[in-house]
Amino acid sequence: MSNAESPTASPPTSAAADALQQGARAAAAYGRDDLAARLAETRRKLLEPTVNVVIVGEFKQGKSSFINALLNAPICPVDDDIATAVPTSIRHAENRGAWAMTRPVLADGNVGEGTPARQPIDFDQIVEFATERANDPTTKIDGVEVELPRRLLADGLVLVDTPGVGGLGSAHATAALGALSVADAAIFLSDASQEYTRAEMDFLSQALDMCPHVVCVMTKTDFYPAWRRVKELNEGHLARAGHDSRILPVSSVLRNEALRRDDKQLNSESGFLDVVKLLTDEVVGGIEVRERTRASQDLLAVTEQLVAQFESELSALEDPAARLELTRRLEDAKSRSELLRGSAAKWSTTLNDGVTDLTSNVDHDFRQRVRNVLAEADQAIENSDPLETWAEFEPWLTSRMSFEVAGNYRFLTEESAELNRRVAEHFEFAGGDVLEHLDIDNPAGALGRVTAATDLDAEGTSAAAKGLTVLRGSYSGALMFTLIGGIVGITVLPIAAVGIGLALGRKSLKEEKARQLTQRRGQARTVVRKFSDEVSFQVNKDSRDTLRQTQRQIRDFYSARAEELHRSTSEALNAANQAAQIDERERSGRIRDVKAELERLARLRERAASLPSAAGGAR
Repeated sequence: MSNAESPTASPPTSAAADALQQGARAAAAYGRDDLAARLAETRRKLLEPTVNVVIVGEFKQGKSSFINALLNAPICPVDDDIATAVPTSIRHAENRGAWAMTRPVLADGNVGEGTPARQPIDFDQIVEFATERANDPTTKIDGVEVELPRRLLADGLVLVDTPGVGGLGSAHATAALGALSVADAAIFLSDASQEYTRAEMDFLSQALDMCPHVVCVMTKTDFYPAWRRVKELNEGHLARAGHDSRILPVSSVLRNEALRRDDKQLNSESGFLDVVKLLTDEVVGGIEVRERTRASQDLLAVTEQLVAQFESELSALEDPAARLELTRRLEDAKSRSELLRGSAAKWSTTLNDGVTDLTSNVDHDFRQRVRNVLAEADQAIENSDPLETWAEFEPWLTSRMSFEVAGNYRFLTEESAELNRRVAEHFEFAGGDVLEHLDIDNPAGALGRVTAATDLDAEGTSAAAKGLTVLRGSYSGALMFTLIGGIVGITVLPIAAVGIGLALGRKSLKEEKARQLTQRRGQARTVVRKFSDEVSFQVNKDSRDTLRQTQRQIRDFYSARAEELHRSTSEALNAANQAAQIDERERSGRIRDVKAELERLARLRERAASLPSAAGGAR
């Protein structure tokens, strides 16, 4: 895509794109189509960045209203009786459109595997699909994608409205946490009705650990006059937890009214201008800086490989006597680069062994987490009557398991990054670059596919049943003592028989209650273990799939770098050998040509080196 096709690109970004284009033309002219393709891909990512910003928060905190007001479009569902049930992503396009990501539901009730189909839907159907109100039992909706012509989105910003069903303690919250680890930024929403809850602080702590940029937004300031006091309390909670995160107060109602009236003053009072400025300058601008830095690194790496080829040829041309030593060094460099190729390369062994160890470690980490949850659940069940506490215990179980799934996913991403660093060490001697960002999928969404029910099928003892138990025990006790008295010749008075019967009836009732309580606790433990088994099954499969994808990503990246380095050293060696065969009449002319190429490459190298400083320019 040319600069003309990217009118929103900032001057520093356009300069970086021009430099990459110049480098790609140079590489193609020197016969290095592989390097030209690499720079072309870097340029495409520079001009077409994707900046994912995930909107998260507790149930009914105004996430959908916030997005609608921010974009001035009724996209996300806003209703007291419904909530967003699947992720809804909004990106830029010249014409608006909407698609539902669907997978078929098989005859056995399971959802089909593979990539979801992108089904076009009408714009006014977004609410139905985003809340899973679409009446089609044969289809599973994984998400909704929306394209909208909005200036705020034109620089690659993608807003993702996460599911609100169940709140921060639900399986949807786990999927949101997983999305945060691969997001560029997150906006955490909480309304001004009260200070942060314990669940919100726990979620925020994990979000701040997993996402590089988290911004806190307080909604509904128009509805709660004491919002400043709540904001102050929340800032205190964040400070005590060691988090330096901003809180931006906003009102979606004021924003909508300001846009309707075209009232700049009211728009400023709504607080949304601060949000727009932050997204534009810090989030999108930060990604541009990162991409320009990456562009500089790629262009420098490619330029160095091209320079090495001409410098080797120039050395051989200017000093034929030193050709043998030069050839020896180039052959040694070629041998080292050869070691980086193929499945037997040390870096490949490091990668394969590392993935094997990582698979085992991730599995062990999750097993330990599940054991901790089961131990806590067993203790809670043992110290209570599940019939009375299950309404509170069930959401606790889902929430507890959700955060452990997210913790295991964070462990996976951190260890994957460490493995990538170890693999990169094998390329340091050869001047290879490093894969800085792993596009790791989110296995935490596995919890959303758990089919094990957490309902407890247990009933208490009715008053009639209790009465029958007492009557049965009393009658049996009175009859027993009357018969025993007759056998031994002792007359048992009726009043004594009744008293003994009542005592035994009470004992029978107590034993029956204890038996039923033990039965209910057993049922509760069975439900917990079935749920944990299903979660483990889904998470372990998704983790293994993710690790395989990560392995392929690292392997493909460094395989390409190994091939580039080997080709560069081979080309340099060939150039040196050919230079030795040029006769004296052609030597001087070739020296001039090579020096001219080196001067061009030196200017390109200087331009590449200056790109990071240009990254700090104004947008």
